[in-house]
Amino acid sequence: MKYIIVAEKPSVARRIREALSNRNVIVTSVRGHLIDSEFPEGYGWSECSPRELFKVREFIDKVVDRSSLLKLKKMFRDSGLLVIATDNDSEGELIGFEILKIWRSMNNNKLYMRMRFNSTDYDELRNAWKTLEESLNWKWVSKALFRQRFDLVTGAAFTRLLTEYYRRRGGYNGLVSWGSCQAPTLWFIVQRERERSSFKPRRFWTIKALFENSRGERFEAESEKFWDREVAEKTYNECLRPGEGVVEYFSEMCRKVPRPTPLRTDDMLRDLVKITGLPALKVLNIAEELYAEGYISYPRTDTNKYRAGFEYIKPLDASCQGLDLKIEGYFNPRNGGLDDGAHTPIYPIRPYLGGGLSRTVWEYIARRFLANAFYEDSERCYRRVRVRIGQTLLNASGSHTINPGFYIVYSYFKPEDNPMPKLRIGEKLKIVSLKLHESSTKPPERLTEHELLKLLEENGIGTDATRASFPKIILERGYAVKEGRTFKPTELGMKLIELLESIDDKLATPDTRRMVEELMTMIDSGKISYSEALDKALREYEELYIKLEDSLSEKTGNLLSKK
Repeated sequence: MKYIIVAEKPSVARRIREALSNRNVIVTSVRGHLIDSEFPEGYGWSECSPRELFKVREFIDKVVDRSSLLKLKKMFRDSGLLVIATDNDSEGELIGFEILKIWRSMNNNKLYMRMRFNSTDYDELRNAWKTLEESLNWKWVSKALFRQRFDLVTGAAFTRLLTEYYRRRGGYNGLVSWGSCQAPTLWFIVQRERERSSFKPRRFWTIKALFENSRGERFEAESEKFWDREVAEKTYNECLRPGEGVVEYFSEMCRKVPRPTPLRTDDMLRDLVKITGLPALKVLNIAEELYAEGYISYPRTDTNKYRAGFEYIKPLDASCQGLDLKIEGYFNPRNGGLDDGAHTPIYPIRPYLGGGLSRTVWEYIARRFLANAFYEDSERCYRRVRVRIGQTLLNASGSHTINPGFYIVYSYFKPEDNPMPKLRIGEKLKIVSLKLHESSTKPPERLTEHELLKLLEENGIGTDATRASFPKIILERGYAVKEGRTFKPTELGMKLIELLESIDDKLATPDTRRMVEELMTMIDSGKISYSEALDKALREYEELYIKLEDSLSEKTGNLLSKK
């Protein structure tokens, strides 16, 4: 029998073709989604009130890649057996469903198979070929369709209403886009800007002393803050008299710094954004190219633990060859507690010997794998001291590495040594210098992308596969700008959040979108159906829409949503 294998990307198709070269297969690919959901006739921008969109439950298919569709139709006329080989996640499953629709339009209910793999390593692809499944994961298809259609309805309704409102008010004639993920992303940035704007600096003073012990070892200590200048100056003058300090308290504690857990998408994006300064979406695109070319495993995963039977030797060899290292010892991974049920953590498959950003991303992944599975925890020594000068107490602390452990191979975030001498309680210290230091409190810094991604994950906004896109969206919409590595909201972004909050906080804050993400998890686990989840989510957002529409209509003197 002839098999027609359809992959999600041309590069993945090439790897499959090479892995299965001696078999009776034809391998082709699409380029992501072929079909998108669209409203039926009569629900266009000027054809109905935006409120009417919340009633839609039957959607039509909108072709988004006609050339791939025509290519598949031509190939499917020749029959054979279809093998769907799209990515092993809910979006890949939905693309597989789109391919299946085309197949069935040509071949009715003829059988098809599903090929699942988490890397394009030749051995894994051959094993996936031997263990073909007989069906798509329909819960994943439902989950992805729910997300797609919920975003379509809510995004279209709120965007149409807000755009019309801004146009009638004057001053802005562009598209005012709204999305249930992009709104809270912008809200975090606006909240931080408000904290900065409302911040009122306070002056304070501290006493700083440089001490030296009998062995000639020096360290600096500092007093608590003084908020009154006169009190600070009086205390400082009192400290000038004794000429020495006495150790009142000293502690030493050595503890382990645990090696990193196996790598998942959110961790990879946050770390590499911080390391490189690149946008998260750019990092993710590079990682997907490395996956498609067979250098790393699938980069969209929420799993940070290796399952029993995982083969460590191949990624170890790939890492050592690519980094020109020799690792001796046995594997002993420190596993996390997350498993998305579909994917492994991200790990290297074969050495990448090229340069540029792809090398940076691959090397980080390889070093993380080695640090987790083949190195021990690091160990650091922490010391704290409290020194008395007269009646005034000054504090100091320091730390240094005793055993570098995993930092030998994974030094990205290795803490700097700040050693402090070992002291005895009652020990007298020479005061080398003493000064009164004036400073003021500082406003919080604007959010970096690394911090923004962390907030999105902590608040359940989006998934590991989608979060990287939201910062880019709000920049493209003109709601924020990038200054260096930080985000600053524009006037349009600030006013949009203010408008939404004036009607209902839920239109801007993370709370309501978190409910949508929970519904997707429930679909995945079989606790709720696609139609039940869509009804529940759209009812919740329709109530918010009505409140927004009524409020904006009062401001403009007419009902904005009428034809």
